[in-house]
Amino acid sequence: MTSKLAPKASFYLVFLLLLNVFNFAHRQMPISLGYQIESGLGISHAQLGLLIGFAFIVVYSVAGMLFGTVADRWSRPRLIALGLTLWATATIVSGLSQSFLQIALLRLLVGTGAAVLTPTALGMLADVYGPEKRAFASGVYYGGIPLGAGLSLIVVALLEPVVGWRACFYIAGAAGLLMVPFMLFLKDPPRGGSEGAASPSARPEAKQRSTAEVLGEISKVARRSPSLVAAVIGSVIVMWPISASSLGVTWLQVERGFTLMQAALYAGVIFLVAGFLGNIVCGWASDACHRRWRGGRLWFMVLAQLVIGPPALAWYVLSKDSTLFYVVWFIGSFGATGYFGPIFATVQDLVPARVRSTMVGVLLLVMNIFAAGLAPWVAGAIGDATTLTRGLVVCSLVGFLSIPFFVFAARRYADDVARLDG
Repeated sequence: MTSKLAPKASFYLVFLLLLNVFNFAHRQMPISLGYQIESGLGISHAQLGLLIGFAFIVVYSVAGMLFGTVADRWSRPRLIALGLTLWATATIVSGLSQSFLQIALLRLLVGTGAAVLTPTALGMLADVYGPEKRAFASGVYYGGIPLGAGLSLIVVALLEPVVGWRACFYIAGAAGLLMVPFMLFLKDPPRGGSEGAASPSARPEAKQRSTAEVLGEISKVARRSPSLVAAVIGSVIVMWPISASSLGVTWLQVERGFTLMQAALYAGVIFLVAGFLGNIVCGWASDACHRRWRGGRLWFMVLAQLVIGPPALAWYVLSKDSTLFYVVWFIGSFGATGYFGPIFATVQDLVPARVRSTMVGVLLLVMNIFAAGLAPWVAGAIGDATTLTRGLVVCSLVGFLSIPFFVFAARRYADDVARLDG
């Protein structure tokens, strides 16, 4: 099974990674152009935080959970093609916005379309990669974050001074639409194919079940799996400093004296290199821990937070004239993407194969509403009242509260996995 799946698995991984690059390039636009959007539309830091966070995240999260249940029953490539068409078109129209309300409403549409991709793609990858390589595959897929966000920053740094911030939206959306025809030719892999027919949790029964029944099974598994609940809570908390850092490019311009070209170009190059390395290295390292210890991916999360958290926090208090400023910037960018592979591999391990896409959607829902949506707004509101530096530091300190939840989940992990086929 493994040898036959390997070439096909690699193809799916590369193709879905490319789609995720486009996904995060589109999502990154208000982050890359934050200060320019603030100036052009006359909005505050808190409103920019809402634009980056809740204006996108609420519908993205709810739609992601619902699309996860649809992906467990319908053709996944066609579903992704539909979502891609919507989010790319809405990105183009965002460039025409004349007010905060207009661009916020369009962000809702971008979020609806983008919500299709991750639950669907991670479910497909779990069907072509076995459990021993799942965090690596998820980590590579989430390489779309640094690649998409980094490329967006670099392109914006070069284009915005020439064509303006509105044209950057037009160009990004048009590039996304070009991917739609290719998506329609992709075949949907068999559900549970990496486990084989012998595993009860791999049977594709979900095709005949309703959305309520699929969500009901997730709820039932959660009630019997303390490690799943603790891992989800820890994942929400660890996302606070990462989510708040979406105001970083604006912070560099407002409080550190960078120009847009300097802030976006430096951030783009650093995040592209360090972020992609973080995805690959942390995915590989957490898989190695998983093979060596029970709950190894969760123990890896504890270690990563202890090692990477302090340098990431130091970035906000060091002078930009210090060499260490750029060193810890790199370390923080490395860690900002390194958590995704271990997190998503862990929650997929803790639920049956037939509801994995739904579980990814549920996790995205709680992570996005309570971290990706909330943290930028909190940091921005503190920034309006005092300084963005203080807001970003507060949100960074929250991340350390994830450690006890990951420790608890790691200690219960093996017992809860053993119950799945029981």
